[in-house]
Amino acid sequence: MSYKRDRGLNQTVMSDVSAPSAPIAQPVSPVATFAWLPWALPIVAAVLILPIWIARLPAMPDMPAHFATFYLLGGGARNPDLARFYQVEWAFVPNLAAELVVPALAKILPLVAATKVFLSLIVAMWVLGAGAIHKALFGQVGTAPLAASFFAYNANFMWGFLNYCFGTGLSFLVFAAWIANDGKREPFRIAGFAIAVTAVYFCHLFAAATLFLMIVCYELAKIWRARPFSAIAILARAMPVAVVFLPALVAFVLLKPGGAGSGHIEFNLLSTLDDRASAAIQFTFDRPAYAVFVALLLFFGIGIYKGKLRLHPLMTPLLIVLAAAALFTPEWAMGGWGVDLRLPAVLGALAFATCEFRLQERSIHIFTAIVAAVIAYQSASLAGNWQYYSKQFSEFRAAAAKIPGGVKLLTVLDGDAMGEASDQPYWHMAEYAVMDRGDFTPLLFTTKGQHVIQLRPAVHDIAASTAQQGSPPDIGELDDLSIGNVNDDPEIEKSFPYLIRFQCHFDYAVVIHSGGKQTRPPDMLRLEHAGSFFAIYKILPSDDCGHSS
Repeated sequence: MSYKRDRGLNQTVMSDVSAPSAPIAQPVSPVATFAWLPWALPIVAAVLILPIWIARLPAMPDMPAHFATFYLLGGGARNPDLARFYQVEWAFVPNLAAELVVPALAKILPLVAATKVFLSLIVAMWVLGAGAIHKALFGQVGTAPLAASFFAYNANFMWGFLNYCFGTGLSFLVFAAWIANDGKREPFRIAGFAIAVTAVYFCHLFAAATLFLMIVCYELAKIWRARPFSAIAILARAMPVAVVFLPALVAFVLLKPGGAGSGHIEFNLLSTLDDRASAAIQFTFDRPAYAVFVALLLFFGIGIYKGKLRLHPLMTPLLIVLAAAALFTPEWAMGGWGVDLRLPAVLGALAFATCEFRLQERSIHIFTAIVAAVIAYQSASLAGNWQYYSKQFSEFRAAAAKIPGGVKLLTVLDGDAMGEASDQPYWHMAEYAVMDRGDFTPLLFTTKGQHVIQLRPAVHDIAASTAQQGSPPDIGELDDLSIGNVNDDPEIEKSFPYLIRFQCHFDYAVVIHSGGKQTRPPDMLRLEHAGSFFAIYKILPSDDCGHSS
């Protein structure tokens, strides 16, 4: 039996040279059967983008802080109330995608709409980028990239790691262009790729590192397949890569981003195994699509073993390296948390972007129908979930309008009342008051060397300064925080040093209880508003606060 690759098919045509007695099923011509393929990925992308526009506010944990940042960059920092707390300090930090794009779009669109356009671009690039890689490898867009679209909604997107997600989606397109232009390394093309790679770097550092890994593995595979080796051939492939990444490397060395010199690295491999698996595909925040993930994993593994899936030979090294990196990437690195969540979705998307199916027409249609049904369910689930949180956020913003503007607002979690409910969607909810009321919150993204919104000296010591300090305290910790007791709870000194004696610095506290049985608040909190899932308290300074507030 011999195999002939027909580039007009999304499958392998078998020619029987030994003339067996039993006829071999031949695939139907794709001219009629697969005429819909060029439209499939754009339609999938549109369906996945729908929740972004259906929900009033995309309910990602980090999104309120992003909205506040965009508002400040768009001119909000000139608000007299906010000018007491925040200032814009532009810097060449590799974390600028949304900070550059959204305020620019907001000049012609409302801020929320501009943000939704940015989110839509992320989803589109993840879906269409996988298709572009597939086309660059196989000459046409087949069915396999449809499965890659599942990974567009992953833990990074659900958390609201916008710059990383945008940078990675852009890196897919750059990688596809790199493959498509193999053998065409003229100076003007190299210059174009250098600009594109530098753009990815300033979108997000980790996205640029991922792109570097993709291109290097591809070039190494090309060198390996061109045996016997020659120094000239190796240099011919290595030099364009070096030139293309040189500007980003120079920027990294000379404009060293915040956290780059940090020695704080935590792997926590065993405790984060579940996080890594759940990061690949999510229907909503903190709701991993384990069934879909396992089904795709089995489909891919069995398909490769049975010969029903063909992995492009140039991509095997890349997938092996990505699989190892996804397993062993640290949880904390370079001042950032969640590094271990970054690669599982990339690995999943690239696994299906770099393979093709050897399936009969009926199997292709069944697979496509299943993908369409799951994608529709995924989109509907996310839309409903975001609508639920949007109503809650609207309730909070209406209640916050009743307190004075320009105050210092603190978020607190009532863990006992919330029980097993996810508290992360509420971590940055108070940041809506930054753009609505001109208030100060201690959890806005203002880390030196990582963000362009910076704190005024007057509030520098009462705001989180690292990612380790990026979550709210529990209501049970307020008594110790009020008296500066760091001995009974080590977490206070590690995570909340800026909140010690908070009653002397903050004016109001919003306590999240999710409708559960509320914990009795400390005496320094006086109820101002009781909401369905939160309560707003006036913080009463203690007698020894003096004029420190």
